[in-house]
Amino acid sequence: MFKIFSVESIDNQHPGLCEIYRKLQGQGYQLVSPRGETGLVAEIKAEQPDLILVDPILSEQKGTQVCQGLKNDPETENIPIIFIHSQLRPNTKLLASLENGVSDLISIETEEVEILARLKSAIRNKRLISQSVQLAAQLNKMNTELYERNLQVEKELYVARQLQQSLLPPFLPDATLPAEDVSAFSKCHYRNDKLKISGVYLPCDALGGDIYDVIQFPGGTVGVAIADVSGHGVPAGFITAIFKSSFYRITHNHDCPADILYHLNNELADIIKTGEYVTGIYGRIFTPEDQPHKQVFEFSGAGHPYPLYYKASEHKLYRLKENGTPLVWIKNMEYPLGRVDLAPGDKIFMFTDGVSEMRNIHEAMYSEEQLEQTFIALIEQKSPRILDEIIQQLSDFTEGHPLEDDLSVVLIEAL
Repeated sequence: MFKIFSVESIDNQHPGLCEIYRKLQGQGYQLVSPRGETGLVAEIKAEQPDLILVDPILSEQKGTQVCQGLKNDPETENIPIIFIHSQLRPNTKLLASLENGVSDLISIETEEVEILARLKSAIRNKRLISQSVQLAAQLNKMNTELYERNLQVEKELYVARQLQQSLLPPFLPDATLPAEDVSAFSKCHYRNDKLKISGVYLPCDALGGDIYDVIQFPGGTVGVAIADVSGHGVPAGFITAIFKSSFYRITHNHDCPADILYHLNNELADIIKTGEYVTGIYGRIFTPEDQPHKQVFEFSGAGHPYPLYYKASEHKLYRLKENGTPLVWIKNMEYPLGRVDLAPGDKIFMFTDGVSEMRNIHEAMYSEEQLEQTFIALIEQKSPRILDEIIQQLSDFTEGHPLEDDLSVVLIEAL
């Protein structure tokens, strides 16, 4: 039922207006008059009517005060106020009331049909405004809840990212490194008088699908791995954790890189049933027992981009192509084994396809050929921070274009 609050007593109002009231009551409208127990504004706030009618001629001062009080109160500011006057044309004072918040001016001499239509229109508008206010309040509540939920998700992703970062190998503190090894981007994970291993990991989302590792085994052997889970985000982040767990255990039970990929492939194929797969390379650097002054890099790949191998004695760049199918694809796959002897000045650069397939704002791809050119140029310049320079050049190439894939690089340097 719609409720109309009449500021003046119905009995004291214009006969024509009383007739209008009777017709409204006959159509189901509830009419309410002031009781005089409290102030008008307080009564109206308590009643919360759909419309307020005031006869400004009978009570001009009261009508103005009521109007100002209601429009200044957020609980009543949307209730329409209509002045019904007995003049054919509104005077200056009545017109000025429109600026004070009065919704409409209606002459009592107006046809009853028009008066009823205008009153009902004002009530409909008020209901629409009330619905809009309620909807806005609901949306604000939903936005607040969504913001709080997003904040919680961000906190959880932050914790997950910190945990994923902990999967990366520990790095040497700057205080233990020569000044030329202190880096802005890359981290040195291993160094002795013959070998240095550094890496960089840049995820494109809160969680990434790339991972690399450097493991020191008893006897001086060092294992180096890099892997890329298809896709990125939360699913890829979970799989990197699974990969790390399986990889760490298998490498402590097997020595040969090809055997390690064989067992790792079978184990991941039993676990990962969601369609994702993993590409990767694992190699180990060791000193043969019969050649104590020699370093050997023995490796095997699983569908991963071929590493760059710089042979200093020839000043030439090679690609290490001993590669099999990605992990998870097919069980019981045999993986090839490659081997190179490392001499002082030699370098091996391992990377994920987030490097070679990086795009700039013009959608041009960086490409492996451009990476080769950059790598050999930095070697010729005898850059002490090759990884930093590569990351900086990639940043310059993208011209601010965001990463579309995770990016990881590992550099092995024979000293």
